[in-house]
Amino acid sequence: MSALDDVVGDLEPVSLGELDARAGLMTRVDRKYFVPRAALAEILAEAGGRYRVLEIGNQRAFRYRSVYFDSPRFGFYRDHVQRRRQRYKVRTRTYCDSGDCLLEVKSKGYRGRTVKERIEHDPRLPAELGGAGAEFVERLAPVRAAGLSPVVETVYRRTTLHLDDQRVTCDLDLVCRGAGREFHGPDDVLVETKTPGAAGAMDRALLRRSIRPHSVSKYCVAAALCYPELPHNPWHRTLRRYFGRAADEAAARQDPSPWRSSSAASTARWNVG
Repeated sequence: MSALDDVVGDLEPVSLGELDARAGLMTRVDRKYFVPRAALAEILAEAGGRYRVLEIGNQRAFRYRSVYFDSPRFGFYRDHVQRRRQRYKVRTRTYCDSGDCLLEVKSKGYRGRTVKERIEHDPRLPAELGGAGAEFVERLAPVRAAGLSPVVETVYRRTTLHLDDQRVTCDLDLVCRGAGREFHGPDDVLVETKTPGAAGAMDRALLRRSIRPHSVSKYCVAAALCYPELPHNPWHRTLRRYFGRAADEAAARQDPSPWRSSSAASTARWNVG
C-alpha cells in the first residue's frame, strides 16, 4: 500500500446520505488540480483527521465509467475551447461497483458556477440516450438530442473526501478511450474541489505548496487525445506534461484547419465495451 492509501484508510468515514446532506453541491464552483500522491498524503496527514472519507459497504475507492456525448462537429467541446460563457456536457455515469447509472447534464455559466442535473438511466445502455434521456437533455441544453452520439469514455477510480462544506474528489488510474484509441492518465491524482463559492481548506493547502488549479476537464482531455484533428491549444501544456508522448503524437496529427466541419464522432469506430 502507498502512503496515500494508508492515510485515507485512517480517516473517519462519512456515509453517502450525510455527504449529500452536508455537501451535495449540485450548484457549485469547481477547481481541478494534478497533485502528486505523496503531496496529497502529506496534506491529509497534516490535517489531523479533519477530513472524512466516503465509505459504502466498507469500500472507500470506487470505479466510475463516464460516456460523453457530442455532435458530429464536437459542439460542446469547441464551446470549451472558445471559453464560451455558457457551455455544457452530456454524459452517462456508471457506478461500476453498484451497477447504478445516471444521465447527467452539466452546465457552466454565471460566475463560473457549475450546475449538474441528472436522472436515472438504464445501466445496460450507457452509450444511448433513449427517449426519456433525449427529452431530459433537450430540456436543459440548447441542442437536438438526435444529433448527439457517444464520442469518448473515461474510466477511473475515485475516492471522495469531505471537510466542512467542501467535497473533494480524488481520481486515479484514468483511462481515456475513443475512435479506437486508448490513453492512460498520469500517476498524479486528479483532485477536484467543489465548494459553494470561495476556496476551501484543500484549495488553500494546495496553494501553499504552489500547486495551482488547471482549467481542464476529463472530457476535453479525452477528446483532445482521441481526436487529434480537434483544436486543443488551451490544454496543450497540461496534455504534454501529464500525458507526455501521447500528447506530442496528438499534436503532430492535428489538422492544420481544425475548425473544419468534422464527422469524426459519427464515422470513427468507437467501442463502448
